[in-house]
Amino acid sequence: MFSYLQMKKGIGLLLLSFSLFQNCYFNPIVNGILNPKVEEADTSALLGLAGGFGSQAVTVSITGQIKKLGTAFANTEVSLINPSFTSKNNANSSTTDSAGRFSLNVPTGSATLQFSDAGTPVNIQIEVSQTAAKILFIDNTNFTIQNLDVYVLGVEPPVYLELISSIPYDGLLIDDSNYSTITMGGFKFKFSEDLEYPSNQSVWLAENFITNPTIGFEFPSISKSDVTIVLSSSLSPLTPYTITLNSGIKTVAGKSIKQTTIQFLVGPLGL
Repeated sequence: MFSYLQMKKGIGLLLLSFSLFQNCYFNPIVNGILNPKVEEADTSALLGLAGGFGSQAVTVSITGQIKKLGTAFANTEVSLINPSFTSKNNANSSTTDSAGRFSLNVPTGSATLQFSDAGTPVNIQIEVSQTAAKILFIDNTNFTIQNLDVYVLGVEPPVYLELISSIPYDGLLIDDSNYSTITMGGFKFKFSEDLEYPSNQSVWLAENFITNPTIGFEFPSISKSDVTIVLSSSLSPLTPYTITLNSGIKTVAGKSIKQTTIQFLVGPLGL
């Protein structure tokens, strides 16, 4: 058992420890460390900054060519579908010309274009900025849009010689079912106007029909608005190809084609 003296000493130490704890805890500096003050953050500046990141839509003009299986889709009404409206009267619209070209005024951002193919709606989702437009999705694989461009509202876009149809066309799959017809008949291109006949056909062909990978061509046959190019080499199976048409393709009056890219794929061949 503890003696009275030991008990008194123990009580004294306990009181001293409690006193020291009180002095430390209620000391502003120590208390600040043990229990830091939680302050509410002032988010007004951040909210204002975040609000500044939002960009307001600007209306621009877009133009492009709609083609079905490589041929201009003419005399078709194309509408801009605004998701905030349900009435067709609120959608901007344009009728494609003989080259399948449309022109619309659209706000920057995401947009949906719609037209009808024999009563079936076709939807094209695009992303538009003040300087460019790109196609995100087309819900009918028979259709493509070529030469999609953006212009300042109210500015007339340049007038180009148009490619009306072609074989091969953008998105074409060449396989056993059509390989012989395409390669034996040659590549065919039809334009919106009669072409200037080049003084040197070989140079004209080499400069204005660029292929990747290289495709061997023999010579071009030019008849008014039609060009047929005979192949001198075969196409490789399981290979994607690109043909780029350049601005040296032009009319007598000097109207040139806008550089146009055609991508097609040669699939497996069992020939």
